[in-house]
Amino acid sequence: MKKRLIIIVSAFTLSFVVMGALSLFSINRLNKYIYYSRMADKSAASMERIFNAEKALRDIDRSERGYMITRDTMYLRFLNGSFDSLRSSINGLKQQSDDNPELLRTIALLNAEVTNRITASKENIAYVDSATTSTLSKYYYDSRQLMLDCSKLLKKIHTTESEVRKQHIQGEAVYELLTTRTIKWLLFVFCAVTLFLLVLLIKELSGRMKFQEELQAKVIDLRRSHEELQQIAYVAAHDLQEPLRKIQVFSNMLLFQKNEGMSPATLQNLERINNSANRMQSLITDLSGLTSLTRVDEERKELDLNRMLQFLLLDIDEQINQRSAIVTVKYLPFITGFENQLKLLFNNLLDNSLKFTRKEVTPMITITSDVANGEELKDINPNLKNRKFNRIIITDNGIGFEEQFIAKMFQIFQRLHQQEEHYEGKGIGLALCQRVMANHEGYIIADGHSQQGATFKLYFPIA
Repeated sequence: MKKRLIIIVSAFTLSFVVMGALSLFSINRLNKYIYYSRMADKSAASMERIFNAEKALRDIDRSERGYMITRDTMYLRFLNGSFDSLRSSINGLKQQSDDNPELLRTIALLNAEVTNRITASKENIAYVDSATTSTLSKYYYDSRQLMLDCSKLLKKIHTTESEVRKQHIQGEAVYELLTTRTIKWLLFVFCAVTLFLLVLLIKELSGRMKFQEELQAKVIDLRRSHEELQQIAYVAAHDLQEPLRKIQVFSNMLLFQKNEGMSPATLQNLERINNSANRMQSLITDLSGLTSLTRVDEERKELDLNRMLQFLLLDIDEQINQRSAIVTVKYLPFITGFENQLKLLFNNLLDNSLKFTRKEVTPMITITSDVANGEELKDINPNLKNRKFNRIIITDNGIGFEEQFIAKMFQIFQRLHQQEEHYEGKGIGLALCQRVMANHEGYIIADGHSQQGATFKLYFPIA
């Protein structure tokens, strides 16, 4: 399943790269097409201005000759309008050709010739107004020559602009075709990749559905096994204790009988039988308590751990005084959880700290709290290191434990101090603590060194 997930992720990544490359290529082709289209439109506008300039030149010639023949002032109005139109066309042509230095030089020459043409035309009109004969002035011939020069320059500009426009139209057609083809390929690749990923996802979904069915079957088997374990726990808690109670009753009756014929060895054996029966009954009771934690019968509620610890310390006050222990509790947070389970949790941890003390050393137990991230839990789950937790730290100065036992200390029936018989313990307390933390979606970790004390850290997640 992990391999298929890698294949799907790789396919998505490859499709993203291919689609991105084709999209960038399409955008580049589209920009080129837009550029050539814009330049073609610009060339068309320039051609229109050249046409307007040629028309204005012809209008100037006709108006000038019309006034010379008729002396009608209407021709002067047309003449002045043609002057303005010619200047406007030349200025517009100059602005649209700012990216072509050679064409700009030709337009500059044209602009100079047009200025001379207009000046000669005005001088000719002034001569006509003041002349008393019908002889043509030299200004008329100058203006005619200047008009021919302007026409040649306009024709040259027209030829250059036509060639440029032709190139732009060709470029526009080429990139229009390329853009169309690229978009078609982009759609084809998109459809192919989408279809491929759809097939992969369908296969993955089918595999997951099959796995879900198998998992459901295993869950049913697990539930059945769990129910069987519950029945075994019930038998251990009730049916097995009855024979134990009889063993205890009869062994006690034998111990307290005033039988002078009973040897010391027999009395000692009876005491061992009685002690073993008591220990087995206590072990069954603890085991029954552990199995009962797999089902939660009470509701969660917000609890003040400070108040809870006060009552717990009062309950174990005799044990604290017996050990001359010093217990320091600093401010603890409010926790939403199961009250009875949390009482069991702290009771077991305090019992451990009071039980595993060093000789001739005053037991000191400190309980503190803070808000921390799950950096210390990253070995359990890397995703926890960025979550926030209410962390409760319980530290003592007891006998501690070896680091090699950390991995198994929360397992059931694991005693870390079996070589030291005067320390009581059945190896269930820390397993109970871990189960309680699991029921609260929390975590418990331990740290310690031999003869240097132990530290237990409880991590309660902050919603």
